[in-house]
Amino acid sequence: MEIVTHEINGKKVAEVTSEDVVIANAQDGLELLGNMYYEGYDAILIHAKDIAPGFFDLKTGIR
Repeated sequence: MEIVTHEINGKKVAEVTSEDVVIANAQDGLELLGNMYYEGYDAILIHAKDIAPGFFDLKTGIR
C-alpha cells in the first residue's frame, strides 16, 4: 500500500494505492480511517479497484 499526499483547498488528502485489495471488510476501513486520521489527513481517496467488490453489492452487508 502506498500513500500519496495531496493538498486540496488547504486540506491534507491521502490517496491510497495498492496492488492488492485495501478494504475487504468493515474493520479494514475503520483501521485505515483511524490510521490516516492519526497521521493528520483530512480526507482519504481510495480507488474502487482497491476495495473488495462485495462492498458495492449492498446485499453482502459490508458496511
